[in-house]
Amino acid sequence: MPRKKTPPSRWNELEPDAFGETGDPLVRVMLGKLVIIRLNQIDARDELISSEIIAGRVVRANRAEGFVLSLVGQRKGEEFFLPLVPQAFKLIDPGDYGLSCGTPIRDPDFQAAFDIYANSN
Repeated sequence: MPRKKTPPSRWNELEPDAFGETGDPLVRVMLGKLVIIRLNQIDARDELISSEIIAGRVVRANRAEGFVLSLVGQRKGEEFFLPLVPQAFKLIDPGDYGLSCGTPIRDPDFQAAFDIYANSN
């Protein structure tokens, strides 16, 4: 079995085996889907500093960039990059959800949460 490639330098992950490949069935299914994401800012003491909820449509997915979303809401059209880790995304129940900017989102397809750790330097 061939060894998975190391993730691109954009992602400094501890578990490179968690990264999917472009041909992964879930990666293909996610193209064009609306995803709601919670981003948690974590400090060097492992404490939550802040969190933000954003959403966007998956416009492309590849090893070099990860999942690329075209954001909705106040940041409409801005591209946002997430690691190509299909297991981080879960189906979400239909309904109305709110972004941190106040924009309502109706019936997103997937949800995910990512922790962003502050540099300890």
